[in-house]
Amino acid sequence: METLTNTLNGFSLEGINHVVGAIKENPAIAKFELRATNKWLTGGHNRSTIQGFYGACQEDTSREIPFVYDNDEPSILLGTNNGANPAEVILHGLLGCMTTSMVLLASARGIEIKGISSRVEGDFDLQGFLGLDPSIEKGSQQIRVSFEIEGVSEEQKKELLLLSKQSPVYNTILNPTDISVSIN
Repeated sequence: METLTNTLNGFSLEGINHVVGAIKENPAIAKFELRATNKWLTGGHNRSTIQGFYGACQEDTSREIPFVYDNDEPSILLGTNNGANPAEVILHGLLGCMTTSMVLLASARGIEIKGISSRVEGDFDLQGFLGLDPSIEKGSQQIRVSFEIEGVSEEQKKELLLLSKQSPVYNTILNPTDISVSIN
């Protein structure tokens, strides 16, 4: 455990305790509204911008410069490879959220991790998306996530796997989520 700065796995232990304590006192602090905007450019190429969000009972203005992500398709899917395709972005988000969730929750439990590497694979069949076969799911048929974790016991690896499954993105994908779609 890192003692000079009171951190574990790169997270401030005091910060974790402060956030948990504040949420216990005022559960409204835990509610967040995350946002992104998107503009279609041409073909499969579009650009998403992420900057502000609402959280901890206030609008966040800490991001002076927005994050910009280009989405496109590979040439085999009629794109021009100006960015990862949206399905790849979802897989990236899933893997990132599961890893961060695992490390944060492990830190809160005092588990020191030496290293983590991970991989995600998703199976998609375009016949569903294109309406060619209604028996084929339009989304992913299966997603596989694997982790390699260094510096922990086999028992801790089992605990870390459970912690990774507390990821908000994992649970958003796993459980049906109401999506409201409108045209203005």
